[in-house]
Amino acid sequence: MYAIVCLDRPDSAALRDAHRSAHQEFLKLHAKRIVFGGPLKNTPEGASTGALIVVDCATRKEAEDLIAADPLYRGGVYESVAVRAFKKVFPQG
Repeated sequence: MYAIVCLDRPDSAALRDAHRSAHQEFLKLHAKRIVFGGPLKNTPEGASTGALIVVDCATRKEAEDLIAADPLYRGGVYESVAVRAFKKVFPQG
């Protein structure tokens, strides 16, 4: 598994809105590979400032290729993207 941490560019809310529908379709298309994910926010009710997505991919390259196909990535919403190996240890099961 891999954790993908995406941080938005400053003032990218309009870009995010423009690509939201395509991003949601992308998530549906790849739902079997996404273990969990969601937006990062400065406050619970605040605007999105990025995303955390944990994916079931065999290799880092596979995870990198997956995020590279995300419309938010392609659309320039993210300022940075980090892909790191992830091991779930808690809770078990």
